[in-house]
Amino acid sequence: MVHISHEPHRGSHREPHREPEARRWQDWANMALGIALAGSPWLLGYRGLEEATMNAVIIGLLVFALSALALTLLDRWEAYINAVLGLWAGLSPWLLGFTGYDMALLAHLGIGGSVVLIAVLEIWQASRNT
Repeated sequence: MVHISHEPHRGSHREPHREPEARRWQDWANMALGIALAGSPWLLGYRGLEEATMNAVIIGLLVFALSALALTLLDRWEAYINAVLGLWAGLSPWLLGFTGYDMALLAHLGIGGSVVLIAVLEIWQASRNT
C-alpha cells in the first residue's frame, strides 16, 4: 500500500521553526499597541514633554517593528524583547521623571503593561507547544 503525504519533502536542509497560527493575534495586538504608544503624545496631548514624547515614539516604533517582523519570522525571541520594552515603557515615567503628567504616565503604564502581558502570554503559549 502506498502512503501519500501532503507534507513537503524534508531533505537535508532544516525547515525554520514555525509557531502555531494561534500566536499571530499577539503580534497584531502588539503592533497596534506600538502604534498607540508612538501616537500617544499627540492623541493624549503631552507632546510638549520632550522626554516622554521621544520615549513613547521610540519604544512604540520598536514594539511595532519587532511584532511586524515576528509575523514573517515567527520566532520567539521577539516576545522576550517586547517584554523588556513594555517593562521599560511602564517604568520610564519614574526613570525619566514625568510621573507628574497624568496622560503620559497612564499611556506608558497602560500600554507598556499590556505589551508585557501579551509578551508573557506569547512566551507561555510557546513553551506549552514545545
